[in-house]
Amino acid sequence: MSVRNRTRGTFLATTLLNFNAHFRETLHFLNRSGIPDDCGVWITPCHAVYTVGIHQPVDIAFLDREGRIVKVLRNFPPNCYTDEVPYAIGVLELPSNCLAESGTRAGDVLELDPS
Repeated sequence: MSVRNRTRGTFLATTLLNFNAHFRETLHFLNRSGIPDDCGVWITPCHAVYTVGIHQPVDIAFLDREGRIVKVLRNFPPNCYTDEVPYAIGVLELPSNCLAESGTRAGDVLELDPS
């Protein structure tokens, strides 16, 4: 799976890990290594996240049912909890600075491609 910002025509990640499908393996990997460049982590259903155990800051995008970003948190620090985002159905976590470098912001529509 990959993640494309349909609004801006940019790719955010060429590899997308489904956190729910491989929970233990993904959690162990992230806590040990962080999110690799060009990789994203999709968590659904989800209205809030925490970065306890992760050692580097991450970018976080909360998405609604249409794939629209309803909230962006850039360089979110390790060992913290986000506030709940009521309209979010899922969260995309990316390496730090990915959202800024791609110009991605709240209101953009993301496409999670299953291919």
